Amino acid sequence: MNQETMILEIQLLSYWHAGSGFGRGADVDALVLKEGNSLPYLPGRTVKGLLREAMQCCEEAGAVPEGTTSNLFGTPSKEGDYAGSVPGVLSFGNAVLKKTEREWLTSPEGSPTRAALYDTFASTSIDSASGIANDRTLRTIELCVPLTLEAQIGGISESTEAEGHLKKAAVLLRALGAHRTRGLGRCRCTLRKRSEHDAL
Repeated sequence: MNQETMILEIQLLSYWHAGSGFGRGADVDALVLKEGNSLPYLPGRTVKGLLREAMQCCEEAGAVPEGTTSNLFGTPSKEGDYAGSVPGVLSFGNAVLKKTEREWLTSPEGSPTRAALYDTFASTSIDSASGIANDRTLRTIELCVPLTLEAQIGGISESTEAEGHLKKAAVLLRALGAHRTRGLGRCRCTLRKRSEHDAL
């Protein structure tokens, strides 16, 4: 059975934050997740989780057949039964910048531009009665500028409707990362077949 590799293109339309779980001392409380070359990325498991949630919405709305989500993404184990998970047919790569962009940003002439990919944002909690900032609530997070990431999705059989189902789910992905309800991480996602020009 022939299988295809698809490319999920994630166009970030606003500043976004995919947390690394680390800070930078007193300077920044939460840093963006980066590769070893200091470029931003989204782990494959995050890409899978976002698409899985969107596919579940499609399934609940009747846009795809019942059982599509479990078939493509697998079934998680139940609480207390850590060996009971069932894998899906799809595999997910990390979402990264295009190869040409990564090569330039890590080159001697492009490396100074890497710092421009990131900015910081500070917020604090305000007491609603007095209008004064609450003590010890100032928090600074690192943000990544709008850009486009691409992730490979493998395991798509040419003889199934999986491609069409994934395209429906991709349309539903409108935001990712932290603080989505505050306008961060707005995105537009599209799915296409991998071509010879896609060298991730």
